[in-house]
Amino acid sequence: MSDFVLPASLPLGALFSIINRTRVVFLNERLKSYNLSAGQYPVFVYLLKHDDVIQDALARYFHLDKGTIARTVKKMEDNGYISRRVDPDNRRAFRLSLTSKGYEIAPEILAVDQEWEAVISRQFSLDEKENLCLLLRIVAESSILMIQDLGEAV
Repeated sequence: MSDFVLPASLPLGALFSIINRTRVVFLNERLKSYNLSAGQYPVFVYLLKHDDVIQDALARYFHLDKGTIARTVKKMEDNGYISRRVDPDNRRAFRLSLTSKGYEIAPEILAVDQEWEAVISRQFSLDEKENLCLLLRIVAESSILMIQDLGEAV
């Protein structure tokens, strides 16, 4: 482990920012050879677990605007990882699915994030890691509820 130490006085938001930014850098580096990015990773994983999804449902699920999801999906479609087709029940909506090419690389893509988690949590016991995940889930849910209370569309 490095001698680098973060100041104890860093606020929670700064810590979350550092964790997120370093994860983005790691994912971008590891996913580069697949022409995928950190921003596309969660969409890839979601489609791996949920086939034939309405594009707008992704925007709601990830608390992102429709334009961001549309750009993300377009890049993934251009790279052959997902298929996008018009929803027969709503001609203005699109249905998304991973392609065979997407399913083919899925184990390698999932391994990238598993590697990141293993490296950053290697000094924790299993109980500590489970407790950390529980606490972070509570913080994430509280953050979403706070924004919803403000009337924001998340």
